[in-house]
Amino acid sequence: MHYSEDEFDHFLNHIEHLEKYHDDAEKDLKKVENLEFWQPTPYEKYFIPALRLVNYENSKDVTLLNTADLHIHTHVSDGDLLHRVLAAATYQKLDAIAITEHNNIDGAIEGRRQVHKRRLKFAVVPGSEISSKDGHIGGLFINKDIPLGLSALETVNRIHDAGGLAVAHHPYTPPFIDKIFKIKLGCGDLIKEVPFDAIECTNAVPGYGSHYNMEAHEFMKKNHIHVSITGSSDAHFAAFVGKGKTYYSGNYGVFSLYAMLKLGLTQGSEGYWKFSEKMLYRMRFTKNIIKNIIKKFPSIN
Repeated sequence: MHYSEDEFDHFLNHIEHLEKYHDDAEKDLKKVENLEFWQPTPYEKYFIPALRLVNYENSKDVTLLNTADLHIHTHVSDGDLLHRVLAAATYQKLDAIAITEHNNIDGAIEGRRQVHKRRLKFAVVPGSEISSKDGHIGGLFINKDIPLGLSALETVNRIHDAGGLAVAHHPYTPPFIDKIFKIKLGCGDLIKEVPFDAIECTNAVPGYGSHYNMEAHEFMKKNHIHVSITGSSDAHFAAFVGKGKTYYSGNYGVFSLYAMLKLGLTQGSEGYWKFSEKMLYRMRFTKNIIKNIIKKFPSIN
């Protein structure tokens, strides 16, 4: 690809303007990661999206369409190794991911640090998957742990008090799973009553599991629930990162994600599954159900 002299000058000026955000990434993160409420770093808000905008000469006239996977686990709870998850997010060319360990933000905090240290080209949203007594709830953009075992309403209120956004994770799940673990994994029809900021209508599962995603979509339509829709992989294995995606617009990186979720302007989708991926998913699914029954750990993956 050949650039004209004017295009090359534009590119150099743009990069030079961003150099400070790149160089100060780790220092800027230290300023915000221990604040009471989440704030984006300049690296997340300006540098990462600018790497895409630099391709457009009239970038002020361009609005980016971005992708995120907002429900991922690492080894800190019951998922894959963190470095594999980050590598998968890079390979999938995602603009953001949310690391949502069970009932703690430790994995997300470390993931965010690694992104800034290694200057990776996507943002990590700090969050967790909280086990409320009514079902699993994702807390996004939070800098502290949220207590488990509360009602869905109280859990969502605690997330909001922490400055975060609340997502109803997989609101509808197979009844036999709830019976096996003697807990509720999804909040079900409570998505109509509790002030969630978003509903995870795409929890990426191959085969019949998509029935429960459609149930969430239909319930939202029937009951006129006008909040954001998210798509997520719920990946516990790095190979599945990006199988579910949330689409959002904006030129300010993860700050745009926060704003679009808040405004109810995101949509979710699920990727295609190869036959080999379906087989791998089902093998791991069965293995982990047995393992988690033995450990009495409330997760199906």
